[in-house]
Amino acid sequence: MRKKQRKLQLPEKLRWNHNEWYRRWLLRQLPSEVGSALDVGCGLGDLARSIRADEVTAIDASARMIERARATSEKVRWIHGDVLTHDLGRYDVVTAEASLHHLPLREGLTRLAGLTKPGGLLIVVGLYLTATRADHAMELVTLPANALVGIAKAINGTGGKPHDTEMPMVMTAPTLPEIRAAAAEIVPGARIRRHLFWRYSLVWRAPEVH
Repeated sequence: MRKKQRKLQLPEKLRWNHNEWYRRWLLRQLPSEVGSALDVGCGLGDLARSIRADEVTAIDASARMIERARATSEKVRWIHGDVLTHDLGRYDVVTAEASLHHLPLREGLTRLAGLTKPGGLLIVVGLYLTATRADHAMELVTLPANALVGIAKAINGTGGKPHDTEMPMVMTAPTLPEIRAAAAEIVPGARIRRHLFWRYSLVWRAPEVH
């Protein structure tokens, strides 16, 4: 994948966590009752700890992230491993928050779909590469909105924390057309939406087995 171009950076005090912004949206997509859930690329485990399910499993390729996440909760099953190769089961809900771009797109999406039980739900919130005219037009809204939110968060004392300093960063991402093309083949019927702040969402219900 191509290198993700740098977007205009706010001063440090005005930067903020875009993933946290969309986490509330992601959690609202979950069913009221969830038996088993898997969070892929869990990082420090903020999303995994927020998922209400009978059993929550979280996996990350970073040993340091899992070490720190494990210290925060014993209710989640924390796994250090590569989601593409680790022996995992299938889950009623699979989530991926800003983690799919750490994997080859088609291989990663295929794996996430395979981890989702029939009738289960796959929810992705990810980064996309600004590439099309529509993407650039969106930035006419995104850039000033990003600054306004940063100012508001700085005023109330919640700004200046775009990500943890130990969080592995990967400056690559697929384009939205690439994401839509892959989804059409791998998870047909998935709902894909462009969001503000350089994010997209993908929600897919795995077909029931008859």
